[in-house]
Amino acid sequence: MRLLSKTTLNYFIFSGLTFVCGAFLFYHLLHQIFYKQIDENLREEKILIEETINHADTIPDFRSVFGHEILVTIMDKPLPSRMVIRDSVMVDSTRENPVRYRYLNAWNTSEKKKGYSIYIFKSLDETDSVITEIFIAFTFLFLALLVVLILVNYGVSRKVWIPFYKTIEKLREYDFRQQFSLGLSASKIREFSLLNQTLMVMAEKIRQDYLNLKEFNENAAHELQTPLAILKAKLDLLIEGEYLREEELILIRAMYDATLRASKLSQGLLLISKIDNNQFPTGEELDLALLIRQAQEHFQELMLHKEILCTQDLPVTFSYTMNRTLAEILINNLLSNAIKHNIPGGWIRISLNRSALVISNSGHVLSKDPMQLFGRFSKGEKSSESVGLGLSIVQKIASLYGMRCEYTYHEKTHTITIFF
Repeated sequence: MRLLSKTTLNYFIFSGLTFVCGAFLFYHLLHQIFYKQIDENLREEKILIEETINHADTIPDFRSVFGHEILVTIMDKPLPSRMVIRDSVMVDSTRENPVRYRYLNAWNTSEKKKGYSIYIFKSLDETDSVITEIFIAFTFLFLALLVVLILVNYGVSRKVWIPFYKTIEKLREYDFRQQFSLGLSASKIREFSLLNQTLMVMAEKIRQDYLNLKEFNENAAHELQTPLAILKAKLDLLIEGEYLREEELILIRAMYDATLRASKLSQGLLLISKIDNNQFPTGEELDLALLIRQAQEHFQELMLHKEILCTQDLPVTFSYTMNRTLAEILINNLLSNAIKHNIPGGWIRISLNRSALVISNSGHVLSKDPMQLFGRFSKGEKSSESVGLGLSIVQKIASLYGMRCEYTYHEKTHTITIFF
């Protein structure tokens, strides 16, 4: 959920709860005000009736005077002074439903030493109707104000948060590998301005660190190749010498293999670094089927040496857009991996269709977790021939072009699938 939607929803919920509580209090207060006024009227009518009882010789029909039900009873004996005001429900013959009343009941003794009781009944229908109408009007008014306030709050908040969303959009588009700064615009809001300044400083620091690391990787990998090439050449000269003993040749051969391995490792790490840094040119439309056939011819001698039978199920042409160098490295690494980890007299099957490139090969049971195969320096078996970067490079290239790598093993068959 977006921040603006979240804040608006919270504001709506809080306002709704406030409205419910406010409506309850308002209704209770309205009820108290009207009932207080009714009680005052009942007391005033009681006083008028008592004055009539004390000074008049006859008791008039108070119902016709006040317009509602009043019962006055005169007794011969004195009565103690007492008064209560309560609600009651009475059945009116003219109506189907019972009628709610507010009534006053008073007892006292007149100046003529006679007791009397007064009952004053006042219908609450009209009062309840007025209270209900006022409450409904208040509810609609408040709801209208609530909607207006929510819309105003949403509009104001949306305008206030515009610099923030612009910053988010800039961050999405920013690529620290490109030669330009983040370039966030200034904001009149202090917090957003401080955020933009902090992000620009951080982005520039990340870009400088990236450039320094990129330069270091390139220089380190490049500079290592020269001494390794010299060391390899010198070892070639020593191996060709006729004066060395068998023990010395074995030691020199081990040194030569280690040098060759270090050279491959340096080249592999440099390649991964270039892929991570997106240093390869934009791709071109290639015929992957043709590249696979060419790669098979390149490895034909090695497969004959290990007596490996390679079969293909390839379309005549298969166009795919990617960098030629990376495409060749991808195919060569997959074939090299299938050959290295095969068995003498084994087989390799290559299949290519619109959805995937599938390379299967015979081989020993995998001795490690298959999920680790595409990690750096991961090898299927302890072998000095591999530096453990082949499938890691395959994974990097595939990810660069939105492909997905998958390894499976079933009945002595290893399968690596590259899903397009």
